[in-house]
Amino acid sequence: MPPSTSMARPPELATDAQWDRAIELTLRRLVYGAGAGLALGLIFTRSSAGRGRAMSFGLGMGVGSAYTDASREFGGVVPPLPSVLQPTPK
Repeated sequence: MPPSTSMARPPELATDAQWDRAIELTLRRLVYGAGAGLALGLIFTRSSAGRGRAMSFGLGMGVGSAYTDASREFGGVVPPLPSVLQPTPK
């Protein structure tokens, strides 16, 4: 007999799905951030130190954005933006 669609998922499976999404998001943004930093480093700097710094900055941006999104999914550990910085609704 197939499982009923009206049955709720156990909390363990919901947490596993959250972790899977968080890990996937983190890895994807790490790669995108490193690639963007490396591309900008290759375009705008001539030294290997400058390229390394640009790549590190891209990695930091990727990790920071992934952490923010993942913490919101896990219960809002990161506080929302102050009302001054939030866009105004149109």
